[in-house]
Amino acid sequence: MQFLDPRNDVAFKKIFGSEAHKQVTISFLNSILEKTGAQAIAEIQFLNTEQKRILHNKKDNILDILCTDQSGNRYIVEMQVDRVKAFDKRMVYYGAKTYAMQLNKKQSYMKLAPVIVVAILDFVMFPHKKNYKSIHKFFDDKTFEQDLGELTFAFVELTKFSKKEDELVSAEDKWLYFIQQISKKDHIPASLAQGEFEDACHAAERMTWSEEELNDYDDAIVRATDAQGALELAIEEKTFKIALNMLNVGIDVATIAKTTNLSVELIEELAKKYKN
Repeated sequence: MQFLDPRNDVAFKKIFGSEAHKQVTISFLNSILEKTGAQAIAEIQFLNTEQKRILHNKKDNILDILCTDQSGNRYIVEMQVDRVKAFDKRMVYYGAKTYAMQLNKKQSYMKLAPVIVVAILDFVMFPHKKNYKSIHKFFDDKTFEQDLGELTFAFVELTKFSKKEDELVSAEDKWLYFIQQISKKDHIPASLAQGEFEDACHAAERMTWSEEELNDYDDAIVRATDAQGALELAIEEKTFKIALNMLNVGIDVATIAKTTNLSVELIEELAKKYKN
């Protein structure tokens, strides 16, 4: 068996944003948001047809997954591999925009339903936090009462999740392990060989994908690789400029190498070619 990587945008949407795998999404959301009993999500409806209407603007922001539950609550689910500037603000924008766009001009505010944003991150967003998951809500800063429950933000930092297969206990453990590790497996792990977890594994299995879907998957990899390459090039060029400026003001090569992490040989080559 060969499994595709759920962290890929195309794979994530196919596994967690598909009507065919609706129970996967329900189980995933209930586990991440710790919803049980009467509070648990029992049914969802995907709102993919509304994504472009809600967030397609000059920034070209399109939600990964948007759905609503039996109570009308709306859920935004995002998978983000690379850290981007102001990502926290972007998530708040998504949540606030989705909340506001529920109403037409003449509708009552009473029709507004709570919005919950779930962001699965393959990077560290909160270095000061030890836990891999944090859920953010509005609280009264004196009484800690949650009087305003309209917006909730859940962040999962995958790089902080380190459980091995024999350490998986909860459904949340299994979902995060699935996202992290399934693409490295050649069979369905025993801990995932049941219910919604097994369904998700089959959805990630390469042989079940059409040629068009696989092309989209590969295109997403290329886009991510190009974006990373552009970032690395920008950083490299900035570092070179800093090194050259330091050379031009007379700072010695050893100090420049220590400051910029460039090799002494590369800095000496820069000096030969570009130093004033």
